[in-house]
Parts: sequence; structure tokens; C-alpha cells
Amino acid sequence: MRRPPMPTIVLFKKWGDPWHRTDETGFNKTGFVTEKGIVIYPRRSRTARTSMEAIRKKPHRILQIDHPRAEQIETFFTCNVMNTYLYVKGMQQIADPNSAFWDNPVKLPILTPINPAEHEARWSRILGILQKGDAIFTLDTKSTASRLIAYLDQGTWSHVGAYVGNGQIVEAITLGVVERNIEAYHDTRYRLGVYRFPSASPEQIDSFVAFNRSKVGDRYSYRKALTLGIRLALGIWPSAGARHTTPNMLITRAGYDLIEIV
Repeated sequence: MRRPPMPTIVLFKKWGDPWHRTDETGFNKTGFVTEKGIVIYPRRSRTARTSMEAIRKKPHRILQIDHPRAEQIETFFTCNVMNTYLYVKGMQQIADPNSAFWDNPVKLPILTPINPAEHEARWSRILGILQKGDAIFTLDTKSTASRLIAYLDQGTWSHVGAYVGNGQIVEAITLGVVERNIEAYHDTRYRLGVYRFPSASPEQIDSFVAFNRSKVGDRYSYRKALTLGIRLALGIWPSAGARHTTPNMLITRAGYDLIEIV
């Protein structure tokens, strides 16, 4: 059996980026080199891609890492919509060869088109595997607002709800926090991701469900949504300890595992 190539990291210097200053190594960028020679790296408040040939024109240093999860690391960097927060998390986890982070390397999947028959098959599949306490992330492919939110959030999804059992979800929509049937998303315009918190105890799940149900009837916070949107547009991400977070950032912060995609 062919052994996967060792993960390759490249350090290089790129001027004109106040978000990333030169450190004691003399470099200000750390990039991941995919097997196809594409470098994924942070640029300002987002991530970017370039060829290894372009990097070689700059002062650089290449580091190869003998890592037991090389295949999963490659999957992580090539199969996710890579926002800065997820990128930094992945780079940090590479240092730990025993990290459970690599058990589920796909966090923010790159969605590919599916036909109605495949959509229906996947929908039936998720109804059979949903568990109380799961998080349901969504994207409305026909909504400009939904796609704009996902773009500003630098991820796959624009909205999240909590599955509370018996086909019901609790979510904050413009009418306020509501509990309704998941069938509201049974339409080809919606793409869904089912996420689960690993090793959550029954008591933790019951507490999560009770907390979300306690919010039903609350008003939708337009001010919070507008403020967060402006900050994201300016490239100001919520800090790791912030009380409020974005849908795609929540997946990484909470440590959710992706279970299924529709």
C-alpha cells in the first residue's frame, strides 16, 4: 500500500499584509502545500491559494512533517471551505499526532451540486440518523442574503438550528425564536449539514435541548445581526472567547463532527 506523502508546510514572506507581521523566523506567512502543489495560506482576514512556483520566487523555507494522519490532513485542507479560524485550528492540530481532530477532517464541506433524486435520498438518510441535540446547519441556495452571509462568514452555512427530537428544531428566524418541524427544510433549495457533539452525555444533551426551548418566543436580534455583519465585512472576526459567534465559526469552536450532508 502506498504511503501518503508527508504533509508539507511552507514559510514565506509577503509584504503588504498588516494582519500578519514578520516574526522571529523572518517570515510572516505559513502555508499548507497540497499534493497538487497549491499553497493555502492566510491573506489579510481571509485565506488564499497560490502555486508553489509563485512562493519559490519569495524567501521561503519548506518543512515536511512525518505525521501518521497525513491522508486526513490532506483531506482537511482540500475538502473544506477554509476560513481563517478553521485554518489556524488545523495548523495547531498538526502539532499533535494523536489529536481526535483528524478523525473527522471535513468540517465546512465544499458543497457540490446534487440532483433532486440524490437530494431526496440524502434527506431520507438524515431523518433516519438524527439524534436529539444535533445541530442543523443550512444554506438557502436561492437566497441572496443566505449566500451573502455564508460569504462574509467565510464558510459553507448561513444559519443553524438545534434538533430537539420528534422531528422538531428550534431556530432563530426573522419572526423570532421558534420551534417547528424540520420538514420546513425539505426542499431542493436548501442544503443541510447535520453536526453532532462527540461524546456528549445524555444530561448534556437534555440541558442543550432545554436551553434552546427556553428561548422560544424571544425576539430576533436585528441589531446583533447587523453589527456582526458589518464586523465580518470589515474582516473583524469574533474572538475565540466572544459570547456571540458565527455559524461556521461555531462548528470549530464547539468541536462538532459532521455526520451527514444534504
